[in-house]
Amino acid sequence: MTIPGCLRRRPPIRFTAWLLLASIATCFANPPRPRVVSPGSGWSVTYPAANHGRPTRAAAVALADDSLLVSVTLPGADAGKPTLRYGNSIVPADLVGHDPVSRLSFLRVKGPAPETPATWLPEAGPSIGAPLTAATSSAAIKCRATGWAKQVGGKILPLALLRVTFDRGVPVSGTPLLDASGHVVAIVLQPSQQKLTAYAIPAEAVHRVFSDISSKGKLTRGWLGLTLRAENPSPQIVRVFANSPASNAGLRPSDVLQRVGSRPINDYADAANAFFYLAPGQPVKIAFLRGVEPMEASLTPTLPPQN
Repeated sequence: MTIPGCLRRRPPIRFTAWLLLASIATCFANPPRPRVVSPGSGWSVTYPAANHGRPTRAAAVALADDSLLVSVTLPGADAGKPTLRYGNSIVPADLVGHDPVSRLSFLRVKGPAPETPATWLPEAGPSIGAPLTAATSSAAIKCRATGWAKQVGGKILPLALLRVTFDRGVPVSGTPLLDASGHVVAIVLQPSQQKLTAYAIPAEAVHRVFSDISSKGKLTRGWLGLTLRAENPSPQIVRVFANSPASNAGLRPSDVLQRVGSRPINDYADAANAFFYLAPGQPVKIAFLRGVEPMEASLTPTLPPQN
């Protein structure tokens, strides 16, 4: 599977954990344009064109607070100037914040909200393989999450996305995907190159980004102070920075990561996804192999160093 433009394979390079802030905007700079289903009535957001870009329209869905909405701003649109609508009526709203990595935008409705808040799952993983519904206001589209997309066209994504197949047209970005109980599992990011298939942002990423957007105004990643090499077949540490959380916890070069928090690590892409969820000041347990001996350590990520 390939996506045109920036996702052509590039020579392997080294990355440190804190440099995994590569934007999904870069990965999806030229999204395809298959047939989509209009959001019809309900919440929608129009974003004007940015410089040399194009305007886009996306669905929006309420979070736990009915006046707080989450949507998606695709590359080429100006996230800072959204126009919120309910049906065909413009609804005054303020932009709470936008994260250029995940493409998530959060808006707060001014005044009473016409819809009740949605119930969100804590994470999307348990819903993989189960029947889902894309909740457009004009129709209910059957779909199914078939697995995780960790890289596209050889480029590793900064966070893992759900790969979702639909029984007919792919819904617009921001459309919520619901499980059998009506809980939000994920929201559509954008179509893939495969027919009737799209990428979706999992619920846990929405929670993680909003936690920082609401308190700090932007997503702040946690830094461990270790380096992995993307081309290695295993997630082996190749460098540990002095006086870093990893160094203070006793990690060494050649240690092989097995788990970060609750997320198993099998390769570099798994590590990139796990690092996305690290928050400064929040301890995390790491399991790793030193030779053949399994070991564990508790680390507290910090803010990335300035230089």
